[in-house]
Amino acid sequence: MKKRWFIYIIIGVLFGVFDFYYQEFTEGISSSSYVTWFVVAWGIWLVPIIPIDLYEAYVSESRVKSALANVLTWSISVISYYLYMAFKLIFIGQTSMQFLHISHYRDEFYWSNLKSIFLGDVLGGSIPWIFVAVIGGFITGFLISFFCIRCKKLICLYSSEQVRWFIKY
Repeated sequence: MKKRWFIYIIIGVLFGVFDFYYQEFTEGISSSSYVTWFVVAWGIWLVPIIPIDLYEAYVSESRVKSALANVLTWSISVISYYLYMAFKLIFIGQTSMQFLHISHYRDEFYWSNLKSIFLGDVLGGSIPWIFVAVIGGFITGFLISFFCIRCKKLICLYSSEQVRWFIKY
């Protein structure tokens, strides 16, 4: 059990970094319709959790555990996204924010700028999205697992009726 939850955490970390670059890619789609942009930009968040929810629902047969797996994955993804943003600014660099690169650590305002980025962008950006990940993740995970478990029971029920009918005749 612990192994699969660790895998959910790894998937969350990797997806957070992937989403950092993916959101930059979706900025070019803003010229099309709002619905298209919304589906392209935010529908991607269903990609890692649908397999996780289906697997968790299959293994544990619990809607709540499946929803919690989704909450964990999305929350870790949000944290990973914002921490990677800070990592990229500090160690990789960005043309428009070179003053935050680690090579400028001796600059008089470097540490105050870094503090401002962490408090404003990283902490200030991640906290609201954590709430979205927890609430939206629980609802989404619960619904996906609900339909998975319901379909599994219907398939089992249908299959057992077929077997009884076959044996009867």
